[in-house]
Amino acid sequence: MTVKRILFINAIALISIGAFSSCKKEGCTDSTATNYNPSATSDDGSCITEDPTPSASTPSGYTPSFSGTFATLVGIKALSTTSTPIGPVDTEIGTAVAVFSEDAGANFISAGTVSVDGTNLVAQSNNSYVYTPGAANPTGISFGGTQSWAGSGAAWPAFNASTSVGFPNVAVISSGNVTMASDYTLNCGSPVTADSIYFAVYGPNGTAMKVVAGGASSYTFTSAELSGVGAGSGFVQIVGINYDLQGIGGRDYYLLNETARTKSVTIN
Repeated sequence: MTVKRILFINAIALISIGAFSSCKKEGCTDSTATNYNPSATSDDGSCITEDPTPSASTPSGYTPSFSGTFATLVGIKALSTTSTPIGPVDTEIGTAVAVFSEDAGANFISAGTVSVDGTNLVAQSNNSYVYTPGAANPTGISFGGTQSWAGSGAAWPAFNASTSVGFPNVAVISSGNVTMASDYTLNCGSPVTADSIYFAVYGPNGTAMKVVAGGASSYTFTSAELSGVGAGSGFVQIVGINYDLQGIGGRDYYLLNETARTKSVTIN
């Protein structure tokens, strides 16, 4: 083969490779866009991105703070209702929270290993203690008639405490979605048998909450109270709370049993 022929073939090959490499498929290359094209190699500026609907974090129960030196030990029955062909069915999950403070709740201190009914809570970075159900025990703690708490001791002294105050009854929440521009009545249909009741609306930007005496079945939030919660996906919650204040070793222990009803809502 002559040198000229070899050079000619190589030139054709180079032209073909250049043409192939420059043939890029244009489209949207942003994987978060609604019109993302996985086969596109060159972005053509057509991507359509939409901000996700703002949403609130799923709330747990209510953990109050008290004056002076105190421990708050909270057993929580978290209830949610699912519609089924045979009617509404409740799902109950048992959780727990504990905090220990010597400065009216401004800071929490360690109490070592903390447990309720033989189940250890997990210490958090702020020294609060939380039990969260997992795959091995999806329904959480099964509370009986008496709740027994224990702490091995650390900055807070070791302790043992128990209560039999029982868990309140909270009926199914009947209220619908929330419109911030209007007053909103959060209702569970029948009086809550509790020492006190926590009503709350959780939005993407904040929470509107009110604690009232037991025996109520509803609370009406004004539009002013709702103004800061933010529009998007949120939750409403009614928590019945029974208190048992005990003095142990010269310190106040608030043993709380809570029944928390939570419902997903849209906030407009």
